[in-house]
Amino acid sequence: MTTYSLGVDVGGTFTDLVCADEAGQTQTEKVLTTGENQALGVLNGIGKLALKYGLAEQDFLSRIAVVVHGTTVATNTMLEYTGATTGLITTAGFRDTIEIRRNYKEAAFDIHLPAPYQIVPRRRRLGVTERIDYAGQVVKPLAEAEVRAAVQRLADMQVEAIAVCYLFAFLNPVHELRTRALIRERLPEVHISLSSEVLPQVREFERLSTTLVDAYVTPRLQKYVERLDTEFRQRGFQGDIFIMQGNGGIVGLEQAGAHGVQALLSGPASGVVAGAYLGQASGFKDVITVDMGGTSFDVCLVQDGRPKTGTDQWMSRYRIAVPFIDIHTIGAGGGSIAWVDEGGALRVGPQSAGAHPGPACYGFGGQEATVTDADVVLGYISPESFLGGAMRLDAEAARQAIETRVAQPLEMSLLEAASGIFRIVNNGMSNSVRRVSLAKGYDPRDFALTAFGGAGAIHAGALVEDLGIQTILIPKGTAPVLCALGDLLSDLRVSRVRSFYARGSALDLEAMNAQFRHMREEALGLFGSQQRHLGQTFAQFSLEMRYIGQTHEVTVPVARQAEQLNTTDIAMTIQGFHNLHEQLYTFQKPEDEVEILNIHLDLVGHRAKPSLQTAPRGSRAAQVALQGTRPVYAASAQDYIETDIYNGEQLAPGHCVVGPAIIEEARTSIVLFAGQRATLDEHLTYVIEVE
Repeated sequence: MTTYSLGVDVGGTFTDLVCADEAGQTQTEKVLTTGENQALGVLNGIGKLALKYGLAEQDFLSRIAVVVHGTTVATNTMLEYTGATTGLITTAGFRDTIEIRRNYKEAAFDIHLPAPYQIVPRRRRLGVTERIDYAGQVVKPLAEAEVRAAVQRLADMQVEAIAVCYLFAFLNPVHELRTRALIRERLPEVHISLSSEVLPQVREFERLSTTLVDAYVTPRLQKYVERLDTEFRQRGFQGDIFIMQGNGGIVGLEQAGAHGVQALLSGPASGVVAGAYLGQASGFKDVITVDMGGTSFDVCLVQDGRPKTGTDQWMSRYRIAVPFIDIHTIGAGGGSIAWVDEGGALRVGPQSAGAHPGPACYGFGGQEATVTDADVVLGYISPESFLGGAMRLDAEAARQAIETRVAQPLEMSLLEAASGIFRIVNNGMSNSVRRVSLAKGYDPRDFALTAFGGAGAIHAGALVEDLGIQTILIPKGTAPVLCALGDLLSDLRVSRVRSFYARGSALDLEAMNAQFRHMREEALGLFGSQQRHLGQTFAQFSLEMRYIGQTHEVTVPVARQAEQLNTTDIAMTIQGFHNLHEQLYTFQKPEDEVEILNIHLDLVGHRAKPSLQTAPRGSRAAQVALQGTRPVYAASAQDYIETDIYNGEQLAPGHCVVGPAIIEEARTSIVLFAGQRATLDEHLTYVIEVE
């Protein structure tokens, strides 16, 4: 009996599914996301996949061995502020740390900037007597009577989750552990997040903010994964379910439900994993991945096949300091709404029309002009072939929306308005690419651009002209569902951070090696029963380092990946810090003392994954796929020109298409501008070369 692996990615507009059999043959599906219950959209997609295989839904589910799921539940909880009713117990006198927030303000000179939304209002933030000092020694014992009183007050306020964050608990968690036991006595069902488990590192604001977010989002994620598992089992599923994490790895349901903060940016992370994998297969280890879906635009830099990671994420104005793939996100997608501001300027996004009512051309009642509507008016999207013809677009509704919402208020033609929307959204996306490259010491011209998402291939050609990038990579067939494919290509991964302060000249190497061993053993234990899926494991350690007197650190990979480091390894790592500091800030000071603040661990457990299909190259002549022409807007002519249209289903490895042209794949269009040439390689990736 054939068995399958299923990757699922739930986005803001569409839910994507990729199913692979043992031979690497894949089937894809894209359905509208069901916001009220994402599981319904997932099951709807599974039902459609079952039909493609000629199986009943229950029979199909019984043959699925592994489901890897990227979900927006945690992310949407923060974006929409729909998390659990959460309380905080902290050291007396420090309950306002979350509002003082290291005196950080997003717009320093905006006196009207409102305070962040309080996911934990002040009345639910309670202080208790206790104190542990900088060395981890108990200075004031935990006042257990005060803890019990605080728990009772929170119980009276009907909290669903409690965050516990004491000063220096990352050095000695004894008070937090005892507080959890006291909470369990009174509130056995409530979710508890301890800062010493969520983020055991120095800096109380980062630790507190991350712990509050974890407590706020975890109950909703936990309910979702439990419901998903139940509904799958009831329909005949007998395999394993994994949840994608923001660090680019996957974990089992139990671990995913324990700390919801790890699942933030779950979907975009899997797209980066797939983009890095396919880039290497086509000979490009250095790529910038761009994912343009219906709601957002996500960009990440991948160097030598490894996505850049960081601990400086913000979401909904809350600091999240757990290790994530370094993805920069803006509100720019196919559903982004074009609007005219009070000053008479054309703006695009960040508001999105979503899946319902969606862009005006969807015909679901949407009245706003969106990027997708502009793409239809410009001829980049054919109303007849959208989603492989499964969904016919209303071109007249798109024209009417742009005419009414943009062209008339700005006193311009329909074509000027549509092209203006296209240029503005592209400009915002180009700036996002610069933020992950130029702003961090990388020249984008040294990278290929891997474009995916439903709208990525439409806009990639314009982006590279603005950025000077010479190569675009677009996966054939899977570009619109690449995040779901990335789920299938991901390994188990546990990311952990521990504070470890030392100066480079006085480093206790034995203590550091002991910390390495402890962190690795702890992380391996978190794989739990999922260890049976693993081949070999690989530990990647990094150090957060800075020059003495600096307030920010640079994360530097340890020079040699081994549990037992020697003085040469440390010297090479410190030199790596000097070099990286110069790349980021244009100077280094090798004569100055360096200090270490934190240790990072990424423990990767490699698992068996489907081998994607390849095909040998053949003829370069692509005329067999030419299906005619249609008027398409060309910026150089500022007008429509007759443009060749190719059927992507008929293109094979070796075929070459020269722009201006459009390749219509089942669920996206690849727009080639003048001076761009696309060749389909043996890994079924379009390699687009730019003159």
